[in-house]
Amino acid sequence: MTAEPIHMPEKHRSILINVFLCLLALLVGGGGFAGLASLREEPPRREIEEKLFNVEVFDVQRANLQEIIAGFGSVTAEREVVYSAQVAGEIVSVSRRLKVGERVSGPEFFPNDPVLESGSQQMEGEVLLAIDPEVYHERLTQADDAVAEAQAELHTLTQQEKNNNRLLDTSRRNFATAKDDHDRMERLAKDGTVSENQLSLSQLEMRRYERTVIEAENLLALIPVQRQQVQKRFDRLLTEKKLASIDVRRTEVRAPFSGVLTEVHVEKGQFVQPGTPLYRVTQIDSVEIAIPLHPLEFAKIAELVLAGQLPLVQLAENEVAGARWTGRVVRISPEADAATRTIDVFVEVNNAGLAVPLLPGSFVQARIDGPILRDEIVIPRSAVVGSEPGSTRVFVERNGLVVETPITVSRRLEGQAFISAGLEPGDRVVLTNLDALSDKARVEVQATVTIADTQTNGQTLIVLE
Repeated sequence: MTAEPIHMPEKHRSILINVFLCLLALLVGGGGFAGLASLREEPPRREIEEKLFNVEVFDVQRANLQEIIAGFGSVTAEREVVYSAQVAGEIVSVSRRLKVGERVSGPEFFPNDPVLESGSQQMEGEVLLAIDPEVYHERLTQADDAVAEAQAELHTLTQQEKNNNRLLDTSRRNFATAKDDHDRMERLAKDGTVSENQLSLSQLEMRRYERTVIEAENLLALIPVQRQQVQKRFDRLLTEKKLASIDVRRTEVRAPFSGVLTEVHVEKGQFVQPGTPLYRVTQIDSVEIAIPLHPLEFAKIAELVLAGQLPLVQLAENEVAGARWTGRVVRISPEADAATRTIDVFVEVNNAGLAVPLLPGSFVQARIDGPILRDEIVIPRSAVVGSEPGSTRVFVERNGLVVETPITVSRRLEGQAFISAGLEPGDRVVLTNLDALSDKARVEVQATVTIADTQTNGQTLIVLE
């Protein structure tokens, strides 16, 4: 029996063909991709390297330092005076040098000068103006005449005393003679040789000479009293004459000391009274500055001054300018200012010989040499991480790695930190990239800084050699 072929519908046959073609396409594509993948080389593999930081380090060394105490103050003249008129009158002449800014010469002393006749002489200051002296010359003449008159009275009293002494001697001799005559008449009257009338006459004669003696003694006794009165008047007139002479000298107004005229208040022809300001003269050869300091800083300077030292002071126009003048702390204030809670130290500057003197009225910045700190370890404050006690630390570079090192900061002074523990000379403290560093981080040192490199103008610590 013959099997009959199985006939598949046309629709099913086309589906099978499409599936077969798709599988064939996938196989061919997959083989192609596999062949291409086999042709691709393996990409090179790179190991991840550890990060390297470029840093600057600070070379730790022990150093001797001097603390600088900074402050500000105004300059005042050590000697300044507003000179006023001492007599009244019209200004009749004025020196050509009576102008603001002119230097005037005051009195000068010459002790033990062999050229001079006496051991010490004084040269008066130069005349700056003159007040009309006519009235004062007249008063001096009157006083001189009155003194001469009183002196003549003293001479007269001296002569009267001599005359009265001679008169008293004569009266005493006459009285003695009259008394002897009366005694003789009394003896004769007892013998009846003379009458009672003659005896009475001799007694009257004796009484008359006795009265003359008493009058002469009285006159002589009054002379010391009269002399005392005239002497007192003479002394008073001498004083008036001296005062008149002083007024005459005061009509010539001289420079009281050598200095510079800073104010002129009068001119020729002006009438002045005692007390009228004439000019102001300032001595600028030496000036003084009062520097107010905080009590802690004052204590450092006071300790030096009381020990006999005179700390050096550098003075400048402002904080960043270089020192233009130098001075010394010469004394300290005995009390504090309750309003500002500061205490003054006084700096003296000698302007003699300076091309540009430090003038009164200037406002200057002072840098005072304070105490010396020896064998200290100091690093920049910027290198210290952490501020709480027990948490302060620094990064120390050792053989290309940083080591996080705890430290003890004993004191902070502006941009510097004083280290009492944790660091030793020769350590290299990292200054940069501190926010990115951690313990054992790799670093490469680009620059090394020493404490001498940190010195800047106006700082409060100076490295001593």
